[in-house]
Amino acid sequence: MISLFFGVIILNFFIFVNFKKVAKFVNIFDKPDNKLKKHESNVPLLGGTILAVNFFLLILFISIFNYQFQYKEAFLKNYLSIFFFPFSFYILGIIDDKYKLKPEKRFFVSILISIIVLILNKDLLISDVKFSFYENRLYLNNYSYLFSIFCIIILINALNFYDGINGQSILFFLIIFSYLAFNSPIYFIYLLIILVLIFILFLNLTGKTFMGDNGIYFLGSILIISLIYEHNLFKTIKYADQIFILLMLPGYDLLRLTITRIYKGKNAFYGDRNHIHHLLIKRFSLYKTNIILILLAILPIFLFSFIGINFFVVLAIFTFIYLLLILKLNYNDKKYYFRKKK
Repeated sequence: MISLFFGVIILNFFIFVNFKKVAKFVNIFDKPDNKLKKHESNVPLLGGTILAVNFFLLILFISIFNYQFQYKEAFLKNYLSIFFFPFSFYILGIIDDKYKLKPEKRFFVSILISIIVLILNKDLLISDVKFSFYENRLYLNNYSYLFSIFCIIILINALNFYDGINGQSILFFLIIFSYLAFNSPIYFIYLLIILVLIFILFLNLTGKTFMGDNGIYFLGSILIISLIYEHNLFKTIKYADQIFILLMLPGYDLLRLTITRIYKGKNAFYGDRNHIHHLLIKRFSLYKTNIILILLAILPIFLFSFIGINFFVVLAIFTFIYLLLILKLNYNDKKYYFRKKK
């Protein structure tokens, strides 16, 4: 394990030293448009590329160099799907970052990738669910494929919607993977992911790179594999509502934005500046905005998993705080607008 950690450190040090060459080679930049994107200059979208290179190194250690861990057989058995899933979403993200695909096309391709990976790997199929507040297990039977695809698409889109300011998504992923590492038998893999994310966070906060759709899609697919494996194989995640708690913040923002856009007669897939990070950044600094988002992400996890508060109580507490914050931010935004208009 130590050799693998050293390998990751050396690899990322090489990327850091040759960062400009890597950026030029990948040649995908986020260009400001003074609408949704208000940064001052072109920024490389290397988040997914850095993650993909590190993930490839991890696969080499486990499969080729006979790196041993408890669930190696399960890993090798589903090697193709574990490789195909994140790299397919990474390629989709690269194409989207470069050519700005229509949301409908991304949606269709995401469904296609999900279908293929579920056919390749039955361990990623959600065949039953158990809730902390209901003693019987619910078996999905013929609806397992449909439900699994739905969960994958919702999570990928929620994570993509949630991304928007420097540090935001990376910090959220750091929270989730840290939580998974706490109980998982494959904790060392999560520690490696955390190590790489800290490196990307440094590059992101210093304005050297953005995650891009390629980064969010790649990391989102890794998270999906992790959550389903923790539930299906490792049994460290026992309840479906436990996963809901982990993803509550991006899930709520996705739901709010979708409802708001449909209510206003807009396409739910097309972006605007009404995300929670947009509302926060208008009033607070980047540092304070990220602190608020971290606290919001941690709150339901802490209440449910560490304090042991009932799911519905946690749901009520978080819903109240989230809605109160959104209403307050929107109210302040309108006050500022009318003052400026006068």
